[in-house]
This record gives sequence, structure tokens and C-alpha cells, in this order.
Amino acid sequence: MDDRGKSQTGASRGVSDAVDTMFEALADATETAREFLASEQGRRLRQRLATAVMISAPFLSGLPAVRRSPLARLMRTAAVGALLVKGAEWLRDWEPGPSSYVEQR
Repeated sequence: MDDRGKSQTGASRGVSDAVDTMFEALADATETAREFLASEQGRRLRQRLATAVMISAPFLSGLPAVRRSPLARLMRTAAVGALLVKGAEWLRDWEPGPSSYVEQR
């Protein structure tokens, strides 16, 4: 093996170490984020973020630049499909309780 091969091996080892360090840092950050999101402050943040997304989504999807986007069209199609599935699941799992109409008979 010549000197060039040794330097490439050392360089690839350095890149591998950097990638390993990056993944370890990412794993630590993920664990920290999960712990925060499980806390009371995290619950409030999740609630606010979800509210902001629910309120802004119809406005953002109505923008002309977004409507013309193929990705946005795909997302709208997927959203309609998801709503149909959720509606079907609700109907399947619904157990009607005694209603006042049935009790009067």
C-alpha cells in the first residue's frame, strides 16, 4: 500500500468518526427533545403549535403559489383520503347509546 492509500484510509476514518459523533449528538438531542415534550411546558408548546398549524393550514393552502405546486396537490389528495379514512373509522367504531327517540317508543 502506498502513502496515498494510507492517507485515504485515515481520511475515511476521520469522516467516519465525524459521522459517528454527529449521530451521537443527534441521538442526545432527540432524547432531550422527547423529555421536554413530555413535560408540562412541552405539552403547552405542543398544544400551541398544533393550534397554529390547524389555523394556518387553510390559509396557506389557499395561496396561489401553493395551489399550483404538485406537492401541494398531492398533499391535498392525501388529506382528503385521510379524512375519509378517519370518518370511516369513526363510523365503524361508533356505538350508539340510548337516545330519547328510542326511549319514547
